[in-house]
Amino acid sequence: VATWSPDRWQRAWAGGIAVLVALVTAAALAELARMLRRVQPQALFSSAVTKHFRRFACLLMIAAVLRVLLPAAVSLWLAWASGAHAVRLNLDGGDLLSLLPIAVFFFVARLFDEAARIEDDQRSIV
Repeated sequence: VATWSPDRWQRAWAGGIAVLVALVTAAALAELARMLRRVQPQALFSSAVTKHFRRFACLLMIAAVLRVLLPAAVSLWLAWASGAHAVRLNLDGGDLLSLLPIAVFFFVARLFDEAARIEDDQRSIV
């Protein structure tokens, strides 16, 4: 039986996963910074703003999924490599719960897209 627990992993695996998740999260925050730089009083919901916000939400979702799936995948691989015939994976509900706010970000990105469309329609009328 292989149990998914960071203290039983080799440090290189745990460190590699942490670095990868940190890099993806940093890329997400960079997209958020790009989005905030493009916000202007006359164009709050431009397509450039919504594009960067969607990228932010997507990268944040990738980081959360990697944080959930990579440790399980490494545990399965290490168990297979050691010849174990059974694997026990203990998943933390907090990691899965972190996907909910990220789903809200996708909803907000969709609202931004609709606001941008309405803003463009108003400008074309005037």
